[in-house]
Amino acid sequence: MKNRVGGLLAIVGTGLLMLFGAVAAGAADKQVSGGTVVKEAQEAAIATKDYTIQQKDVFQRKVQVELDEIQVHIAKLRGQVNHASTEARTDIQKAIVELEKKRDLAKKKAEDIHSATASSWEQVKSKTAAAMDDLRDSVNRTLSHLP
Repeated sequence: MKNRVGGLLAIVGTGLLMLFGAVAAGAADKQVSGGTVVKEAQEAAIATKDYTIQQKDVFQRKVQVELDEIQVHIAKLRGQVNHASTEARTDIQKAIVELEKKRDLAKKKAEDIHSATASSWEQVKSKTAAAMDDLRDSVNRTLSHLP
């Protein structure tokens, strides 16, 4: 039993020595200069900026598509006003006013996407998403309560 444990320890020890030797040899072969670090940092910054711009563009297109769809719902509600009873007409008109206010706020938030910097992007995205969620919920609630 002691021979097996001793043999196992010898194998593990030899493997570790070989591993450390290989790592040390690889590190010695790759000299890193300050210029290399600066260049890699600049490349990383550019990649991050490009990624942020791409994410902003995708999000802005998604928001715009949804705003366009909501505008269609508002237009349909306007069409229902003429055919509704007096009581329903008042409710629909109130709903339209509320939806237009929320739509305008969401549009304003969506416009902020374009000018968002990499550092402000997450905050702008969060506020825009919250405004869109509120608008979407209001549209769904309005459509579910109207005839």
